[in-house]
Amino acid sequence: MHRYLLVLTLCVLGYHQAIPTSACFETERKALLAFKAGVIDAGNRLSSWAGRDCCSWNGVACDDNTGHAVKLNLRNNYMDQDYMNSSLYELRGEIDPSLIVLHHLVHLDLSGNYFAGSTVPEFIRSFNNLTHLDLSFCEFSGRIPQQLGDLFNLRFLDLSWSSLFVGAPPPSLGNLSRLHTLVLEFAFLSNGPSVRDLSWLSRLSSLRYLAMSGVNLSGAADWLQHINKLKYIIELSLVTCSLSNIPYSLSHVNFTSLRILELGANGPFGVPVPAWLSNLTDLSYLDLNYCGFHGKIPDALGNLASLSNLLLGYNRLDGTVPESLRNLCNLRVVELNNLRIGGDVAQVVETSRCSWKSLEMLNLENNELRGNLSGWLEQLENVSAVYLSNNSLVGTIPFGIRNLSNLRSLDLSFNSLQGVVSEAHFANLSNLKAILLSSNSLVIDVDENWVPPFQLMVLMLGSCELGSRFPAWLRWQTQLDEVDLSNTSISGTVPEWFWNSSASMVDLSYNQLVGELPLSLQFSRLVLRSNRIEGPIPSSLPNHLYLLDLSENSLSGPLPLSLDIPSLNFLFLSSNMINGSIPSYMCDLEYLTILDLSKNSLSGKLPLCWQSSNLQILDLSMNNLSGEIPASIGSLSFLTSLHLNDNRFYGEIPTSLQHCTDLILLDLSRNRFSGQIPAWVGESLQDLVFVQLRSNMFSGNIPNVLARLPYLHVLDLAHNNLSGPVPRSFGNFSAIIPPLADYIRGGYTIGQDTDILFDFRDNLLLIMKGNEFQYSTILYLVKIIDLSGNNLSGQIPEEIAALHLLQSLNLSTNHLTGRIPEKIGDMHYLESLDLSLNELSGAIPQSLSDLTFLSHLNLSYNNLSGRIPTGSQLDRLNDPSIYTGNYYLCGPPIKHNCSKDDANPYTKRDDYNEAVWLYVGMVLGFIAGFWSVYVVLLFRRSWRIAYFQMIDKLFDNIYVMVVLSWKRLNRKTGGERPIS
Repeated sequence: MHRYLLVLTLCVLGYHQAIPTSACFETERKALLAFKAGVIDAGNRLSSWAGRDCCSWNGVACDDNTGHAVKLNLRNNYMDQDYMNSSLYELRGEIDPSLIVLHHLVHLDLSGNYFAGSTVPEFIRSFNNLTHLDLSFCEFSGRIPQQLGDLFNLRFLDLSWSSLFVGAPPPSLGNLSRLHTLVLEFAFLSNGPSVRDLSWLSRLSSLRYLAMSGVNLSGAADWLQHINKLKYIIELSLVTCSLSNIPYSLSHVNFTSLRILELGANGPFGVPVPAWLSNLTDLSYLDLNYCGFHGKIPDALGNLASLSNLLLGYNRLDGTVPESLRNLCNLRVVELNNLRIGGDVAQVVETSRCSWKSLEMLNLENNELRGNLSGWLEQLENVSAVYLSNNSLVGTIPFGIRNLSNLRSLDLSFNSLQGVVSEAHFANLSNLKAILLSSNSLVIDVDENWVPPFQLMVLMLGSCELGSRFPAWLRWQTQLDEVDLSNTSISGTVPEWFWNSSASMVDLSYNQLVGELPLSLQFSRLVLRSNRIEGPIPSSLPNHLYLLDLSENSLSGPLPLSLDIPSLNFLFLSSNMINGSIPSYMCDLEYLTILDLSKNSLSGKLPLCWQSSNLQILDLSMNNLSGEIPASIGSLSFLTSLHLNDNRFYGEIPTSLQHCTDLILLDLSRNRFSGQIPAWVGESLQDLVFVQLRSNMFSGNIPNVLARLPYLHVLDLAHNNLSGPVPRSFGNFSAIIPPLADYIRGGYTIGQDTDILFDFRDNLLLIMKGNEFQYSTILYLVKIIDLSGNNLSGQIPEEIAALHLLQSLNLSTNHLTGRIPEKIGDMHYLESLDLSLNELSGAIPQSLSDLTFLSHLNLSYNNLSGRIPTGSQLDRLNDPSIYTGNYYLCGPPIKHNCSKDDANPYTKRDDYNEAVWLYVGMVLGFIAGFWSVYVVLLFRRSWRIAYFQMIDKLFDNIYVMVVLSWKRLNRKTGGERPIS
């Protein structure tokens, strides 16, 4: 009995000694205060950390029995409440190592703070009681420490969205100094090879939750093998981890308890959807978006009976949706968007078996689905979001959608729907926030006094028929943010109440709107392209303006004297009647990306101040601008397209332009530029694809180095004063030689993710087949070389026949001699060939008949001889004018029939002037001798006929010779001149 009393007494005494008098151990309190002193707390979140009782401090929790700190929760909750301003409440700095004394911790959460430049503290390994560790959004740097594998009791581990990585260091370690980077890298390397993989994970046998999204796992080739050892894992999140491989099959699947699997935005894996997924029968959430899977959607996914969220979007899956998926009765979210799946949409969603009536979100946009909406859409009674844009859907929008009372977003844009949409369709849709019906053949027929039951935030009705009046019902939509009423046939003036609406994005382009713009605008994105708006541009534009497109209207007057719009990115004012000069504030718009002032009446010189600009596209074409190009334009280091054509610029191309190394398009045509074409164009501007310098006064030889431009598609140097030979190196344009160069010039597309539907593409006016064509959407497909109207001499280089992908070759109106290259038939894609008005001789190569795409051919006014080739495409080009002025050619389509002597025709005519004088002498001889034979001709009719036939032929030949000589003389003394 005494023994038990003694033990009880000792226990009680021990218990009282274990509890500190202040309910907080002093060593732990000092450690926490050391942590507080080591961080920057701009948001004053640790203000409660004062006094003796650390267990009462915010974020600190102690064990009720032992008094030890067991929970440290310093999560920045402002990430959830106010993400945009959450950085104001971050704890910054470094973690003091004195925290090591908190070895009783079971819960540590530092998420949402900023410890950039620091590695994960090594002392965390001593917290061997931890069950919950959250270091997400902390910006820790370096490799994931293998010591985390010592935390055997961990059930929750979140390292997501930090700067951690596995394997070799990524190309950049953020904003660290070079010295700091080297120190960190030395520390990483000293840890040995084990930090380069995820083998430490297999030691965390109790793990239930693992999140490493945003962590660079590119060096972890065997990541799945280690995760497969986590038998009890329930949730796995590895989104955007740079994973490059995934096994299609596993010999044994251990982690069958998995319920949530997120692998989105990895790969591209380039394999079918893995077969082992069908073993995860408890899976409720599957995210495989943006993974580059190919093949069919596997039938086996239909075995995942618990699945509620299926995300397979943005892959390369094709075929049809397997019937087995229709048995998944618990589906709430389905994302099969941006695939290549086809079939009837009603069969995809079929609601008769298990009925996807539990669906809350259905996303099938950007596929190849067909069929109509009736019979199934109205049965999705719980759905809140339907996205079916960019398919081939037909028919009408069923009245039954009015019963979808939970519907918030409806996107049916870019289909082939037709019919009338009336008030009845929306009668019960009080929760509707977004309607997107653009690019269909729909008629929106609602009463002028209709008051909708909803308050929209997004309204996209582009290319629908709204009638001539501006829709009055929009007046009651006080929450509108994005509005697209483009190409809807509305006319008249824009109501004042709409100008004052709360919308930030408005597209009213391609209508018949009239009137002037209000003195002040409120929108941040305004597109009014192709209307009849007149008057001046308002001077009081909002300082938050991001995009302004007023192109193709009747605006007049000068540009505003000042613009204080620091956020302006896109400014389009082309095709108006704007005059005056370009104000210098255009240089100060720091974020301006595209400036299009083309097709106006602007005059004067260019501003000299382009140093601070970030312009990528500058289009000042078709104005009355003059002067030299300022050297400061070379400071536009991001410039990709420069259009200065059809102005009155003069002088040489500034040498500073060679610093614009991102240039893709350079159009200086139809100006007064002079001097030589600089060699640095082919040396420094390696990204050039389109070069147009025609109709200027450039002189000298064509630089050989232009052939070094690896992406060149269009080279137009026509109508200058260039001399010398056609460079033999022109046969080396790699983008015009098979295989087809993988270069596609994309446009600027601003989609719904940036709150506006807008598309801009470069354009170029090119001469092909003797006509001018404006190329835009397919500009990247065009391949042209035009050197016509110069003083080039010598032979056409044989090497040029290697340009098999060239579509148009124009060498006309030069002084080229010799033969047409025999292998010209190798230029298989040639559509237009013009070699006229040269001094070419010899026979026309038979290989011309191999040019099956040839539709325009001009070989006139040369010294060509022999039989005109026949066969294939040449037989269709039966216009005799193609061969005019080549006296020694014969055969169809010209009238000169080939005789036996034509097999060896005269190989050349020595001199045109000699020939002219020869025929002139014959004429004089004819006049002198005519009277001597006149009497004889009166008596014999057959003699008269033969004689006058000879005279007709004689005068034909004289006419051709005189015309040729006159054209050559004219070319030497003028030719096509630049515009004045």
